[in-house]
Amino acid sequence: MDTPYQPPMPGTFKPRTTGLAIASVICGPLGFFTLGLSGIAAVITGHLALSAIKKANGALAGRGMSITGLITGYLSISILGIAVLAGLATPVIMKSKIQAERVESMSNVGQIGEALFRFEEEYGTFPSDELAAEEAKFAGLTGVRVLDQLEAADLLPDVDRMLAVGKLCKGDWLYFPGMSTGSHPNAPVLISPEIDGKWMILRVDGSTTIESEAALKAMDLSKAVAIPAPPKPR
Repeated sequence: MDTPYQPPMPGTFKPRTTGLAIASVICGPLGFFTLGLSGIAAVITGHLALSAIKKANGALAGRGMSITGLITGYLSISILGIAVLAGLATPVIMKSKIQAERVESMSNVGQIGEALFRFEEEYGTFPSDELAAEEAKFAGLTGVRVLDQLEAADLLPDVDRMLAVGKLCKGDWLYFPGMSTGSHPNAPVLISPEIDGKWMILRVDGSTTIESEAALKAMDLSKAVAIPAPPKPR
């Protein structure tokens, strides 16, 4: 005689955890270490697992694991997206900063140039060590402080602020003392620190140009005074 069918006692049936849920919960956290690639797998397997669990009517488990995999998967993908956008934006931001530094440096060179020409109108020459020995008000303003004569002559309120540069600038200012408008019109008077391989050059004729390293090497810089560029205040 056949044994009658006995249904399983309540609480004794344990649904099988779907492998898709396991794959999702494993791939999700790995997405943070694989640039989001494992995160994509976690999202796909997580959604498939939830769909399979729903259709199984209780025969499959792993809903919590699937949700965990989905959350970590989406997070890793979003971080990847942010990283990609940041990578694309960085060159643009850097270019903008370089341009801003260049514009400000050009403006400062122009203001210093105007002060130099007004200085020459009054003293017959641009600031120099020799003039400091003759004029009591310029005593001690020699060498790297020679441009401070412009401030002492009340032609610039703050020379250090004019010479201050940002982090993208490299090197010193180069000043050619003792020059005047009677010198060669193309002769350099003041050269800015380097900004992305370019230098601003103020010339005797009052023009300011942006030059490359090749143009700088063609100049005689032996008579220039290297004036350290103060850091721009934060």
